[in-house]
Amino acid sequence: MPAVRTARASTTRAPGLRRPSRQLNTQEGDFSDLTSSSDGFLADHSTRRLDATGTRTQSERGAGGSATRIYAANKCTAGPITVKGHVFHPTIVFDTFWKWATERKAIDDRRRLGIPQPWSDDPIFQNYAFCNTFRVLDKLSQYIIREVIEKGPQDPDEVLFRVVLFNIFTKIETWELLADKLGPLTWARYNRKDYERVLTKAKKKGTTLYTGAFQKPAPKLGFKEAHVNHLCLLEIFMENDLPGRFRSAKYLAEIYEFLLSFHSMGEFSTYQLILNLSYTNLFNFSEEDFVVPGPGASSGLGKMFGLSKVAAAKAQSPDIEEDIIRWMVDNQAAQFERLGLEFTGLGPDRLPMELVDVEHALCEVDKYSRKAHPGIRGKSTEIRNSFKPSAAIYPSTIVLPKAWQHPDRKVTRIWPGLRPTKEPRYVVSRIKADRIGSNGKEYLVSWFGYTDNDDTWEPEATLLQDARSAVEEYLASSGSEPRRPTT
Repeated sequence: MPAVRTARASTTRAPGLRRPSRQLNTQEGDFSDLTSSSDGFLADHSTRRLDATGTRTQSERGAGGSATRIYAANKCTAGPITVKGHVFHPTIVFDTFWKWATERKAIDDRRRLGIPQPWSDDPIFQNYAFCNTFRVLDKLSQYIIREVIEKGPQDPDEVLFRVVLFNIFTKIETWELLADKLGPLTWARYNRKDYERVLTKAKKKGTTLYTGAFQKPAPKLGFKEAHVNHLCLLEIFMENDLPGRFRSAKYLAEIYEFLLSFHSMGEFSTYQLILNLSYTNLFNFSEEDFVVPGPGASSGLGKMFGLSKVAAAKAQSPDIEEDIIRWMVDNQAAQFERLGLEFTGLGPDRLPMELVDVEHALCEVDKYSRKAHPGIRGKSTEIRNSFKPSAAIYPSTIVLPKAWQHPDRKVTRIWPGLRPTKEPRYVVSRIKADRIGSNGKEYLVSWFGYTDNDDTWEPEATLLQDARSAVEEYLASSGSEPRRPTT
């Protein structure tokens, strides 16, 4: 059964994803049929073909012309676009986005076919590393699906535990270190001291535990080491019956709002966790439901439409960036066709980009434009990661989440209001005492990240619902039994 992403993707093929009928005369360096080629981007990728041996054809090897020809144009050919009443005039970066998406996907296709380097004639792609057009094709996503989600017990709590544990560090080497020393990694066998011992020893030896792709601030839960505080956060997640909360959510934004409320969970890090969880069957929402533009995506949109214009629109329409991303998803077929691009799409069904993919690609195009369009300024001018192909064999096949087959993923349920904002969640550190108050039994609660002066008396019924393990631990020390919360 083919993977399902949205009703649009699963029922009909988007018109712009078919192979265009026109052919470009690239062997003679004739770029007159192209609408734009100023982005350091190969103008002829819509005509790339393999011969019977699986190697590049002569037209592919010789295509592209000179570097000056590739960088020749400097204007966007698209007209103004209107989103939620705001009129935007695209820059050349708008055209670059669609060309980047096409070529980056083609690079992935060529590598999986076993074609030798170079996988692109574009010097920017040859020298710098970029994520895939589709987030699910990135190395980390493929690893999460193959090694974290599909291997191991499929009980909801166990799947949740593995995904959250991996997401904390977002680093394959850290996951494999823990699996090697403590595996199998399960919530049923989890002991914080064991995990702390392995991670602390590795850190002392100079091992980097966390990804360098984006910041992973640790919560302040009473420990010196970030990884210990993160293990405590993992335990808090596990004790809050997240699978049950996921099942009761009517909108994906509700899950986002709940996870965002926990210690140290920022908007972007929460969204990344949701995306990783979306590869599981813990919840089944459409990828068209919700998106959170990260800093890179926001910068990319600013380069496409002007920072001041986007800022002015955002002052009137706070979710305008999400609206623009949704417009790009809905209009991608027309943009690929306008530029004469052959976008191969995702998997055998040639699925189009969804909200997550456009958001993901915007960040990469922001980086790409630093070299392709240095005159369009942003916060950064350099690309940090150079391209160094791995010696490992590039997988010839991709794996898509089994959860994408669920029929509920065809139904779009867009949150009716503005994107939820963070409302801090207070986490019980320990219970110090109990008493009988005006409303029955109460406990004196110490809160993570706060001083003794901030201790509060809380009703037993509330704590049994929200922090039952803390109550049980306190009562066990006094030889009492916890009561069941009343409904």
